Amino acid sequence: MFFMPILLLLLILFFPSPSCADVFQSEAMRQLWDVPAGAVSAETVKAYDQGRVRVEEIYYQSRPYNGEPVRIFGYFAYPRRRDGKLPAILLSHGGGGTASRPRAVAWAKLGYAVLAIDLPGKGERRRASRSTGPDMDLENLLRTGPDLSENYLVHAVAAARNGINYLCQRPEVDPDRTGMIGLSWGGVVTLLTNGQDGRLKAAVNVFGAGYIPEGCTWGDRFAAMPPAERARWDDYLDPKNFLASQQAPILFITGTNDHCYYLPTFQKSFQQVPVEKSCWLIPNLKHRFLGSAEGPALAWLEQKLKAAPAGHLFPTISELPVYKKKNGQVVIPVRTLAGGLGGSVRLYYNEGGPLAWTAKRWKAIVPYFADGVYFFGLPPRLLGPEILYYVSVKDERGGASSSLVRSLFKVKLPDGSETAAVSSPIRALYRHERPLTLLGGEAPDNFSLAFSRADKTYRLKGSAR
Repeated sequence: MFFMPILLLLLILFFPSPSCADVFQSEAMRQLWDVPAGAVSAETVKAYDQGRVRVEEIYYQSRPYNGEPVRIFGYFAYPRRRDGKLPAILLSHGGGGTASRPRAVAWAKLGYAVLAIDLPGKGERRRASRSTGPDMDLENLLRTGPDLSENYLVHAVAAARNGINYLCQRPEVDPDRTGMIGLSWGGVVTLLTNGQDGRLKAAVNVFGAGYIPEGCTWGDRFAAMPPAERARWDDYLDPKNFLASQQAPILFITGTNDHCYYLPTFQKSFQQVPVEKSCWLIPNLKHRFLGSAEGPALAWLEQKLKAAPAGHLFPTISELPVYKKKNGQVVIPVRTLAGGLGGSVRLYYNEGGPLAWTAKRWKAIVPYFADGVYFFGLPPRLLGPEILYYVSVKDERGGASSSLVRSLFKVKLPDGSETAAVSSPIRALYRHERPLTLLGGEAPDNFSLAFSRADKTYRLKGSAR
């Protein structure tokens, strides 16, 4: 069940791309990632109380590795006093991490059953891991052969899905109210898991993204891979393959300056998720999970896993057309819906274009409010020649959402006149992508952009429709 048949391996070797043989690809993917739903063998090795919370140190069985059984360690924490079955959260750490007992206890105090697990194996900075299986190191995370089933992500997802199995068999847990949150590589595991397992009712991805080779801290390692190996990693292991099949409503959280998964690929991944979703961008944050990220994550899980109060909506943002006033000031208007009063709305901008993502310094602008619209006025000097910007809203219940980062830049048209343009959400490093909207509302077609250093302006060649 867990070992790849010889026929399947031959199919992968001879049909490495989904475009070559979609039938083989779907069957190969199914067998590669398959984890049966149902009861798992488990044991509690220690149990104790921390205040109002009961903590159990547990092990459960997961996907075998190299013919040996794999045991996953976890802290299972839940309130000692409760009315009925509890909503549950599976917590997956990132690279170099281990199961967090303090976070499991803290979230259990909020009325959840929490399972914080050690992902398989040990690996770099994970000597304290109590789980067996492949080590969590870059070699295993990027492995494509000789057997794809040896890749670390396959075993990490198996640990997560068997963790869901474990939660569903616990008498304290309501199996219809189970959620998952993952950080960094744990965020990647969350995307992979939520793309395959329909039992989750809520998911939170912190930092993780698909299209990883297109923008990440391991770019040199991917570039050094032989083309066939890189293609196999892309076609079978990258989370992009499971974005369109996301199951539960999902919240994406990242820092604008994250150095592990660059913001453009994060946004590209977010846009391709078809289920209910929201995004929260934290200005100037690098790769750390702080309280500023934990609040919105818990608010999302609470709304999806508990009985939310009437009218309790997670904040949303509607972007309105950007326009230019007679004095040259550019105005960015938005509407928002939030689940509570007393929140805040801010625009964050950075002077520069879609490059040097980890080194940017984002600054805030406070809006003025009229007739249900928030207006952010930008002085003309900021378009010299370009800024990146996004809008964020927080509510008093802890919910928070952001629009996606766009570019706003000066443009000289073919007739010599000047205006400005707003890009579509940035999805790639170093370039603007269609569609492009001029402040007059026109959408240039068949255009090209060339930057003039002389007047610090983009020159547009093309037509408008």
